[in-house]
Amino acid sequence: MELINHMSNLTNAERCTWEIIQENYDNIPKLSISDLSNLAHVSISTVNRTVRKKGFSGYGEFRYSVREKKLPDRTGFSREFLEAIAKNEEELLQTIYSISATDVEAAVKLIDEAEEILLFARGLTINVANELLRKLQLFHKSVSLYDDPQQMLYYTRFVKEHQLVIALSLSGENAEINIPLKQVNRQLGNILALTTNQDSELVRLSDVCLIGYKSRLEINHFDLDVHSRLPLFILGRVLIDGYSIYQKNND
Repeated sequence: MELINHMSNLTNAERCTWEIIQENYDNIPKLSISDLSNLAHVSISTVNRTVRKKGFSGYGEFRYSVREKKLPDRTGFSREFLEAIAKNEEELLQTIYSISATDVEAAVKLIDEAEEILLFARGLTINVANELLRKLQLFHKSVSLYDDPQQMLYYTRFVKEHQLVIALSLSGENAEINIPLKQVNRQLGNILALTTNQDSELVRLSDVCLIGYKSRLEINHFDLDVHSRLPLFILGRVLIDGYSIYQKNND
């Protein structure tokens, strides 16, 4: 079955329903559709519509798929640890399946035509941006990375039409990144976004977006933004691979 991130097609009620499903994922095999509708405070039809938009024929098929989903076949690990591995696998696969070939081609074209590239990132996402920086420089692109909000605001004042800003953000709702991007829009610069939130302000501000999948099942025991950047790393790798193929075919 094709695994695609369809959050942008969900209504508010359906989005909330899906969040409840993710929060109670391990209990789904034990929950009837009535149990789940009561838990989510929505109608049974809303539950069915939600899972259908996620690619299933109905709640019955979805519940069966959860029950039959096998954990990685690895000896020596606890079930809890294997479940954590499975969540990473889910994030990786769904990100790959959610990538649009059309969007990758458009992103590659933006990079190829850009006279200068500015990378914007904050927090742990800076690690993803650093990798992009080094790989783009191998193609002799003029690239700079900014992780300070004041620097982003300052340098966007000088962005022109043939310059490209690549903004990386898991949530797509980081004001320290989005506010400078509004200036880029006013000056007709181009914006390429790498994010996991289809409904974010970052997506609305951007010319081209690569959308990954962020699992809601990730284990995080800290009150800090230490969420996995795996989806962004995957998007970055796909972007660089696509650009490398483009360069090879046009030599």
